[in-house]
Order: sequence, then C-alpha cells, then structure tokens
Amino acid sequence: MKALVALILLVQLPIHKAVPAAPPAPLGCDDPESEAAAEVAVSYINGHSHHGYKFALNRIENIRVLPQGLNNDIIFLELDLLETRCHILSPTPLANCTVRSFTEHAVEGDCDVKLQKLDGKLSVVGSKCHSHADSSEDILRLCPDCPLLESLNNTDVLATVTAALNDHNSKTTDAYLRLLEIGRPSVYTEYLFSGNCAVLAKEAKDNVEACQLLPDDQSVSMPAHQP
Repeated sequence: MKALVALILLVQLPIHKAVPAAPPAPLGCDDPESEAAAEVAVSYINGHSHHGYKFALNRIENIRVLPQGLNNDIIFLELDLLETRCHILSPTPLANCTVRSFTEHAVEGDCDVKLQKLDGKLSVVGSKCHSHADSSEDILRLCPDCPLLESLNNTDVLATVTAALNDHNSKTTDAYLRLLEIGRPSVYTEYLFSGNCAVLAKEAKDNVEACQLLPDDQSVSMPAHQP
C-alpha cells in the first residue's frame, strides 16, 4: 500500500522545463552602442583615405547585428557622412573640423561598414563608400552666385593651380613646393602642396624630383582664385 501511494505521488510531481532566455532587443540607430560603432567606423574610413577631405558622421541609416557566439558579434552599418573643411592629411582632430555648408557645394558619403565586436572591443572588418556632391541645381536655386565644383580635369582649373604654384616658387627663397593634389576644383580651387628642398629654390626649379616631401602634418592646403 505504501509503495502504491509513493508511486502516485511520483506521477503527480510537476515537470519543469527550462525557459530559454529572450533574445536581446535589436539595436536602434540612436543607441549609444550604435553610435560607438559608428565612431570607430568613421575613424577607420578617414584613416584609410589618402585623398580629399575628412568626413564626419551625419546619421546612422541602419544597423544590423549578427551574433556569432559568446561575446562575439558582427555588426553591419549604413552611414551617411558629411565632408568637412579638414584635408585628409591635416592633423586637426575630426571633432575640431567644420562641416562644409550646403552653399559650398558640399560632398556627401554613403558608406557600408562591417565591424566585429569581440569581448567588447570593436574593430572594422571592411568598408565600402560612395561619395557624391550636392545637386548643382538646388545650390543655384538658393545661391545663384555660389561657386560649383568643376571636374578635376578642367583645363582652367589646372592652369590656375599651375600659375599659383609657379608664382610662389618664382619668389620663394625657402621651401620649393610641389603639387600633391587638387582637392576641390571650382572658382576658388583648393589644392594641397608640400616641399622641402635641401638645395636652393633656384636649383630646385631645374630638378623638382630632388625635393623631399614634408611630413603629412606639414603639408598645406590653400585656395587659388580661378579668373
């Protein structure tokens, strides 16, 4: 009889099943973790660019997280970036760089970035960016006298930059300058130059290749007016 009672009690014991933990809520574009990932991504993009101007974050368009295991996530970001006035070689911190206004015919960047967050540390796996200038029609509608960007191969732009450099080098007794790149060709063309000759400027004119380029943080970006 006692065995029968024990058997009945055993059958009546409730069976408890483990309840799986709820998955974490998806990250939003304005979440601090998303902004931290975007900051790492923008720093990577600027650090691996060798031409043009630094970009600043405008907004996070989309974020997607794929868990890979314990403390290991892959993060996909879609970023909208804005061009600043700091050349990519400028040592000025991005936080101190002014974003170009719409009337400057600013350039925007659309970037897809893949990151890994392993044990709390973010690193960029890869990135792909496409840049484009604001609409010329929209700028002229608001500011008819604002200068617009020209093609880098524009002969007037090349002539203006060449004339400006030749004028400087014909008068200098110090560093002889060489053109590194034309950054923003327009009525007011911005170009980057650098130079440091161990020989006199007069001799450098006959042997430009003998000039040693200054370090990146000593290169200078300056405008030249296109007549």
